[in-house]
Amino acid sequence: MNMVFLDGSVSRLADLEGKVVLLNFWATWCPPCRQELPHFEALHQTYKDQGLSVIGVSMDQAGTDYVSKFVHDAGLSYPITVGSFEEMENIWSEVEAIPTVHGVGDKPSVLSNGSVQMIPTTFLIDRMGKIYRKHVGPRDRETLEPDLRVLMEIAEHLETSS
Repeated sequence: MNMVFLDGSVSRLADLEGKVVLLNFWATWCPPCRQELPHFEALHQTYKDQGLSVIGVSMDQAGTDYVSKFVHDAGLSYPITVGSFEEMENIWSEVEAIPTVHGVGDKPSVLSNGSVQMIPTTFLIDRMGKIYRKHVGPRDRETLEPDLRVLMEIAEHLETSS
């Protein structure tokens, strides 16, 4: 998947191999999405030098100029691209058996596919590029940080033991 970010840079998810990735699908018009953005910015600031890449995919149809202004006003510094539901469905829906948490709270995870039918949807991807968990619904730093730390520590342990 090629991603053209708002700053004009281009990347692919494959380029992020070796990093833990928090990939968040959101929109400016979505109140729960807007609530979680500061949490993602805080995670980005805290862990960007420890191997975490936070990436936002705005599902807005208002265009990149509108999203760029929103991102600037919100003080977001992690990379953001603009996508569409159709594009994401073509890319992600074939990925199966992803542990998925729906809603908020301590609900058990179920297996589902990689579709992005609701926003916010957030994927946690390990350093080898495998999807570790999918969250449907808003998340905060406290909910995501334990999993992210585990993924970063596992990778650190593997690097130091080889």
